[in-house]
Amino acid sequence: MKSHSRAWVLFALLVLIWQTLPGGPFKYFADMVREGAGRSAEWLIASQAWQAVFVYLVIAIILILLLVVGRHKNQLYIAGICSLATLVHHLLLCIRTGQIYPVSLAIAIGLALALFFLIVRAKSPALWLSDAYVVSLSVWMFREGVLAPVTRLLSMNQSPAIEWLGLPEQSLVRNLSGVWGLPLIVWLLIPLAGSILPLVFLSQGRSRG
Repeated sequence: MKSHSRAWVLFALLVLIWQTLPGGPFKYFADMVREGAGRSAEWLIASQAWQAVFVYLVIAIILILLLVVGRHKNQLYIAGICSLATLVHHLLLCIRTGQIYPVSLAIAIGLALALFFLIVRAKSPALWLSDAYVVSLSVWMFREGVLAPVTRLLSMNQSPAIEWLGLPEQSLVRNLSGVWGLPLIVWLLIPLAGSILPLVFLSQGRSRG
């Protein structure tokens, strides 16, 4: 499958399975990046509105960097690096809280699969797994910064289908509502652009698989 088709298939799939156990490792990775960006924003910026912009910008930049790396031979190592970082972060969480979480096993399986695909040189599965970690950042921005506020603006958040998606109750982009006199719907363009444009322009030209 062509790389841009693979990216969009994974995007749609992750949106649907985000709250399920199979989507757990990818959701956790995106949440981990968001947590790091959020802490940096709080340290650097006083305004909550611009903290939101900073978080979206950082996540978009990391997404772009991973997509650029995916154009080279190093792309096969993306899954291993992302899954290892996720596992280390999660282990520290488990040690700090003294408990095991439902997603713990899924995170460990994610790392095991990444290493297995590298060892046996299974190129196609490795590409799909690597892209899933990369695209998870795009999915996080789209769900949190676009889908969640839009469904609330349209009063669709109580429908069974939307509830099943498990969208967050609060969105960072809401902190921008009214800034410079602009309504929330205008500020939605920031997470929308950050989540979609990198996939449109940078998901092509990589390995087929």
